[in-house]
Amino acid sequence: MISVRKLGKEDLQRCAIAEGFVRWVSSTGERGKEELREMLLGRLRDGNDVWGALDDDTLVGFAVAAAWGALPGGRALDSMEVATPRRGKGIGTEIVKRLLEQEDTIMGLTPYPEPGHEEDLEEFYRRFDFRHVTSDVMVRMPPDRERLSRWVRHLERLVDLYDSLLRAVKSRVKEAEEPSQ
Repeated sequence: MISVRKLGKEDLQRCAIAEGFVRWVSSTGERGKEELREMLLGRLRDGNDVWGALDDDTLVGFAVAAAWGALPGGRALDSMEVATPRRGKGIGTEIVKRLLEQEDTIMGLTPYPEPGHEEDLEEFYRRFDFRHVTSDVMVRMPPDRERLSRWVRHLERLVDLYDSLLRAVKSRVKEAEEPSQ
């Protein structure tokens, strides 16, 4: 029976890791499993949330939700993978579904498909209402009007701030380019 939940340090230290994680590690076998464990523990230490799909005590899939650096207050689906032999069984769907139940904010992601799976991955995220806002970034917005209205106000303030900041930086660059007298 597969269970999906937010994992803590103890969970990650205690669980076994399934064979077949290839996307976020450079090694295979036991070394790759430990590399993945250390990566996920590091993400926890950095303040991110790690969601895991566990088959008994074996990690068979994960997702990392992080602060979205491009959008203060937003979140990012930073990395996600299901072990190769376990794919196509709804595990990734359950991970994203559970994560999104807890994340009541704008969530962004940059899809990193394995070669040959570009369209499949896009369709997977579209099922959760992620839509492209640029050629490489997909975003899922909160479903209710009140939250969206708050985000509009927040984004408008950020645009004003970034516009003012950009003008100030350009002015400073121009001053630095002018010969001193």
